[in-house]
Amino acid sequence: MKIEMNEKLKSRKGLLITPIFENYLDRFPKNYPDITKKFLLKLVKNKEFWGHSGEIGFSYADEENLSDKILLFGFGKIKNYTSKIARELGAKIGKEAIRLKEKNISIFFSKELAKYTEEFMEGILMIQYDIGKLKTKYSKKERYDLESLNILVEKSLLKNIKKDLEKAKIIADAIEYVKDLVNNPSNFVDMDYLADEARKIAKENGYKINILGNKELEKLNAGGILAVNSGSEKEAKLIFLEYKGAKNKNEKPIAIVGKGVVFDTGGYNLKPFQHIETMHQDMAGCAVVLGLFKVMKKLGIKKNVIGITPSVANMVNEKAFKPSDIITMMSGLTVEVTNTDAEGRLILGDAITYAAKFDPKNIITIATLTGAVALALGDRYAGLLGNNTKLRRELMKAGKEVDDLGWGLPLHSDYKKAMDSAVADIRNRDVETYRMAGCSKGAAFLEKFVEGNTWCHIDIGGTAFTDSPKPYQTRGATAHGFKMLLRYLEK
Repeated sequence: MKIEMNEKLKSRKGLLITPIFENYLDRFPKNYPDITKKFLLKLVKNKEFWGHSGEIGFSYADEENLSDKILLFGFGKIKNYTSKIARELGAKIGKEAIRLKEKNISIFFSKELAKYTEEFMEGILMIQYDIGKLKTKYSKKERYDLESLNILVEKSLLKNIKKDLEKAKIIADAIEYVKDLVNNPSNFVDMDYLADEARKIAKENGYKINILGNKELEKLNAGGILAVNSGSEKEAKLIFLEYKGAKNKNEKPIAIVGKGVVFDTGGYNLKPFQHIETMHQDMAGCAVVLGLFKVMKKLGIKKNVIGITPSVANMVNEKAFKPSDIITMMSGLTVEVTNTDAEGRLILGDAITYAAKFDPKNIITIATLTGAVALALGDRYAGLLGNNTKLRRELMKAGKEVDDLGWGLPLHSDYKKAMDSAVADIRNRDVETYRMAGCSKGAAFLEKFVEGNTWCHIDIGGTAFTDSPKPYQTRGATAHGFKMLLRYLEK
């Protein structure tokens, strides 16, 4: 989408949108056209427009240098205008433009609206997402996505708004990238594809990259990664990316570890039919990591960050790992496999051990680790679990600021004991009480590999994809965790 900024409207092409606050009905920007003022004041006089949130007033115009369609859009009371509301109202405007089949829109920006330019623009841009990109002419309906957006703004606001617009576009593009990775099937997005994407990102941004295949993983004794991928005809990958944005290049890095299971059959503990068709989305944690590295340099993040993502396919054949197998992890711990569908924690265990080699400031894991987190928190909150209250609270706060929510869950000592095994050091799922506190027990397994590092886990098993999207989302992948982590890194 082409985005421009101007002080005055220069074309009659498209739809002219005027956001109006409920208590600012008679206040207009300096660059506001007289005909639009008259139209609004007449509606107000006739009590046909109040400026309530989401309220619409529509008219045609026949004036030189003015769009032939004018849309007044209510933004509610200015005291209620928050970043969350700005994002949602931006999405509503985007939806309205699509409904009216308008590909070119102009929006008047007041100083009140400019307070949340970034969030408002995110809403407009994110609602344009198309999940049907693989449709062909045989089934694809014509879409009316925005092609150009003209921001009409007073000169005094230009500089700040331009900066926010650019950031919103960078973030929205990255979120679309993450969604595409998660939504596309595993015959498109496999381990090789993710490795190639990591290489592209590293090349574009000058990052250090290292991609380990089966031979390298065998040398590292990465038993968890290799076991989960043992039924796949394609090699496992462990992707490593490094960004150095801190002033002190020797500053300890923040390690972000994302689960990358490109398809999860469940292994011999086969998933039921009502869940298996979405299991190409089990690499959402990996997608978030790649999305972050796509934007960190562009946004000037002043931290040193390493991204690590183990990428596998959990398939079934005569070579696949089985319940009752005992595997040796990279850390040296032995694990009794009690369930092959508790595979994410096995690959993350090795990835955490690998991350610890770089002496990180802290380790953050993000994964569609459990379905149990959805039972505990629903589809709006990710589960936050770890060994450091400060880190967990920082992530929770960051998520709240950008409507990418997380909520703390307990790591009780009994949940940790539940991971004990009679025949190995630990087991990957308990048998006796497996229906209870599944999210906490999954995290308790991961903690066995943290080795004294500060650590927090983000379980996006209930939030990574949705059939009941937020007002500014579309169905499918959500990129949950991306904005939470980005805001955390910005702090």
